[in-house]
Amino acid sequence: MNNIATLETYEPMTRDQVIVEQLPVPTSWALPAAPFPRKYVLSVFVDPQDARQAAQALRAAGFDERGIHVLQSREFVEAVAQDQSPFNIVTSIDYDRYLLEASRWRFFLAVRPSGYAQLKQIRDLLAPNHAYLANYIDTWTLTQLLP
Repeated sequence: MNNIATLETYEPMTRDQVIVEQLPVPTSWALPAAPFPRKYVLSVFVDPQDARQAAQALRAAGFDERGIHVLQSREFVEAVAQDQSPFNIVTSIDYDRYLLEASRWRFFLAVRPSGYAQLKQIRDLLAPNHAYLANYIDTWTLTQLLP
């Protein structure tokens, strides 16, 4: 029986080789208020332009601009970490799914609805902009809006 071991080697990258796309951040930018992400619809986007267009569609539909947040991966992780409670996201499985997307450098859009009646409208505004993993995260429940 042959035992073959493979060692992977990586060349260290210099600081000049790392290029990170920065989203333009409005001057009024702030992380969502704790206890984020509870009481928010949270969705994921591959393309930052799609996330921005979804945010614009929500604003145009009358959603409060202060309740709409487009976050890069590291900003998302920072926002979730601001409340150290283990109940930030309803289950660890859901939390793991979002962290996996953050590790893939995805973009996140969080919008705070004023009530359950707005969930269908939010879903209908996110879907055309290629959102996925869109869920309303309440205190003890999670409502899937888009797979």
